[in-house]
Amino acid sequence: MKRTVYTLITGASSGIGKSIAWYCGSLGMNLVLVSLPGEGLEKVACEIAEKHQVKTAFFETDLSQLDSPKAVFDWSQLKQFDVNILINNAGVAGASVFETSDIKYIDDRILLNIRALVMLSRFYLPVLRTHEKSYILNVGSLAAFWAIPYKSLYSSSKAFVLYFSKSIRSELKGTGVSVSVLCPNGVRTNGSTNTRINSHGKIGRLTEISADEVARIGINGMLKQKIVIIPGKVNWIFLFLRRILPPSIQQKLLAREFTKEVLATRN
Repeated sequence: MKRTVYTLITGASSGIGKSIAWYCGSLGMNLVLVSLPGEGLEKVACEIAEKHQVKTAFFETDLSQLDSPKAVFDWSQLKQFDVNILINNAGVAGASVFETSDIKYIDDRILLNIRALVMLSRFYLPVLRTHEKSYILNVGSLAAFWAIPYKSLYSSSKAFVLYFSKSIRSELKGTGVSVSVLCPNGVRTNGSTNTRINSHGKIGRLTEISADEVARIGINGMLKQKIVIIPGKVNWIFLFLRRILPPSIQQKLLAREFTKEVLATRN
């Protein structure tokens, strides 16, 4: 008997996660959607189910809470959702002066961007291993490739996601589980991201990409078992410049550019 399989997506109520959910639904994937309470997740799940005639379920929780990743896993096991694709999208960005950063600001970026992603990957790997072919897609960022002033927590957390994904991909070679990491640049997902992108002026407008395009490129890349997926040709130019510019010059340029962002988002 053919198994009924599901794609589990975190942070699925808005932004990139919502676009990923819609694109996966259009490909005929059954979905388990996870997001914070009160963000309209049920509506997203119902609309995708009706539009694409797929099975959907949803679970609302704050993944920055220590017990939440296990709660998601236990619930999905209780409901007998056979997950063959795990998409760790939930995360939080931001810019701040580290010395004056609020403790909750720090914790949110560590617990959500890093811990939740790691724990969900750990919990679901035994389930993914039962499939002949399965996938993990971790949503990182182009920021992972630089040590960005005023985005010290964000860029460092995404660097962790990049190297964690590469590491476990190597460990899982030959198991049928493919691990990919998606590294987009600026994506307009809410008022906060709009402010951050706008603060960079022409550079921000040049490098931004829509959430729908990120979703399409990310999922297609995952299914092709690509290791690192970077949407947008302009972003490859930035990676080339990273290779040829001296590190000291890179840091000066980054500090100058991201001072704009921290000033624009300061309350």
